[in-house]
Amino acid sequence: MLKNIRARFKNYNALFISNPVNVNYLTGFTGSRGLILITRKKACFFTDFRYLEYAKKIIPKEFEVIQIDKKWKTDWPSILKKYKINSLGIEEDYLTYSQFLGLRKISKGVKLIKSEQIIEKLRQFKSVKELQYLKKSQEINEKLLKKTLGFIKPGVTEKDIEWFILQNIRAVGADGTSFIPIVAFGNNSSIPHHQNSDRKLKKGDIILIDMGVKYKGYCSDMSRTFFTKKPTDLQSKVYQTVLDAQKAAIKSLKNGVLISKITGAAMKIIEKAGYKENFQHGLGHGTGLDIHELPNLGSEKPEKLLQNMITTIEPGIYLPKNFGVRIEDMVIITGAGYTNITKAPKELKDALIEL
Repeated sequence: MLKNIRARFKNYNALFISNPVNVNYLTGFTGSRGLILITRKKACFFTDFRYLEYAKKIIPKEFEVIQIDKKWKTDWPSILKKYKINSLGIEEDYLTYSQFLGLRKISKGVKLIKSEQIIEKLRQFKSVKELQYLKKSQEINEKLLKKTLGFIKPGVTEKDIEWFILQNIRAVGADGTSFIPIVAFGNNSSIPHHQNSDRKLKKGDIILIDMGVKYKGYCSDMSRTFFTKKPTDLQSKVYQTVLDAQKAAIKSLKNGVLISKITGAAMKIIEKAGYKENFQHGLGHGTGLDIHELPNLGSEKPEKLLQNMITTIEPGIYLPKNFGVRIEDMVIITGAGYTNITKAPKELKDALIEL
């Protein structure tokens, strides 16, 4: 791993990592005070006395564990000097402006340079173990959705279902939630990231649920849309259009495919049905230790999906003040094509639930 990171150094001779998720990815450390410095020949992990004993047990042997305390600001310049650092890559997407100013103040004579998501780009490529964790996370997520559907009845509120999901996360084997679940009834479903309310469910309401759990720290993500009575012709048309768009996008997945080709496959179907203006968010995103990671299927850059990346595919159509439909699966890019690790039923016939 360190060799791969150093090979990606650009115009700097050391990398400073302060994003806790990246620290966790490289070392397994999950405490609130952990920093990493990687030079051409050395890797250091810094933490304070609260975590020192724990860190020495779990930090990989490639890293020297160093205690930091109140003298950090005065010790840092000597560390830079010791390792002959004159240019330092920083995580520009994570550091606040005040943190950047503070780091610059104690790094006199050292150029602070954007690292351009060096760790995040490595995190796109999942190891065998990471893929196992992600598959298990999604398996648990689907188990929780099935349990949740048994709880749904007329009179429950969006917040009731949110709370049921959160209460049952541990019971189904997850460590936590990837994000606060989105639960939208009726015309609330036309808001892609609706904020759960006290609205009560009535027979005939559409239900949109977007949910995810964590297993071993790895996030799952899935959206399903349900009907509580036979859908209207318009609802059926919109649902089938979203499903067909998702299937077309998934079918186009393979090692080396341009992201633009995948989004194009979905948009072709949505546009043909007349709903181009009703799908405005990205088609999908990577997942891992963060719920939103690279790759970004909303990117307009000429980027490709490659083997061992994982992405969601989540087209949606949203008719303002009427209803919305989103269907989301998690898919792994393989050497032979793809593997869809989301098994929850999604055909139109499966979307009708009895209350």
